[in-house]
Amino acid sequence: MTKNNNTDYRKKIYRQRHHRRMKLVESGIGVVVAVIMIFALGQGNLKKNVNGQEEFQPESGTSADISESSSHDMSYSDTEEAAQQYLATAEDAAIPDQRNGQYVQFVNYTNPDVSGKGADKYDSNIYMPANATDDQYFSTSLLIGDSRAEALGLYSGVDNWDMCVAKNLDIEKVANTKMFTCDSGEQCTVVEMLGMKSYENIYISFGINELGWIYEDVFIEDYKAFIDAIREIQPNATIYVENILPVSKALSDEDEIYNNSNIKAFNKLLKRMCKDYGDIIYLDVASSVTVDGVLPADASTDGRHCNQEYCEKWLDYIRQNVYIKK
Repeated sequence: MTKNNNTDYRKKIYRQRHHRRMKLVESGIGVVVAVIMIFALGQGNLKKNVNGQEEFQPESGTSADISESSSHDMSYSDTEEAAQQYLATAEDAAIPDQRNGQYVQFVNYTNPDVSGKGADKYDSNIYMPANATDDQYFSTSLLIGDSRAEALGLYSGVDNWDMCVAKNLDIEKVANTKMFTCDSGEQCTVVEMLGMKSYENIYISFGINELGWIYEDVFIEDYKAFIDAIREIQPNATIYVENILPVSKALSDEDEIYNNSNIKAFNKLLKRMCKDYGDIIYLDVASSVTVDGVLPADASTDGRHCNQEYCEKWLDYIRQNVYIKK
């Protein structure tokens, strides 16, 4: 955002603040008056005095009681001051910071907790680490992936992010297969869907279905082609490439394809790809579910897909490891 555009944005916000402040002041005064009237009706009858002002005549008690009670009522200036203070605090929290076209809200980037960070790869000249402070963070996020990502979306407890996930989906199919229903009701590809809504964060999770591919470089070529298509449509989005979660020891020991040796090799390729891009984040989500180099036996019924407990661990890693553009 240019300096002039930023100034226009701030002026717009100030006008909106002033309008909402006046609305809140008017509403606050109305509430005070209503409370006084209800209190009076509960005590006695309302009548007009000679000056056209409303006064309360109690059925019991004295006028001194009324005067003493009225002396504690909030004046207009008190109401306005309280409303201004409340609105300033509330609106400052609601209006997001903006950095390089990216809105920053629901995150802590001033003093983030990085104690649980794995082997993420990011350019510190471009990004700074942060934590998501509220799950509203996901309302501007998109998850794209295979059946493992589908489990994450279903069992992690967060339902406000968009998901383009499906069983047997891989990095080749996702770019060209019409398998999602767009707002128009027509079937469309993920790339076509990306043109209908802007996202601040896009999480990509593929790899388990590609382990059997003969050529590893094809995997990376398809991944890069998909990322390039996303960047063209969503230039301001932060793109996270999630590494491949391990499988259980039992599955790894018996399967020539779906084993942890192959997964480690593919993850090295993904990390190198992200490094080459520079502004694509390699997110080490695997570290959140890995114990002694494998997916624990109690984490999955098939040795491959995480159960709810481990999907929650996976999502918590995403929450705790957000990256904001400087």
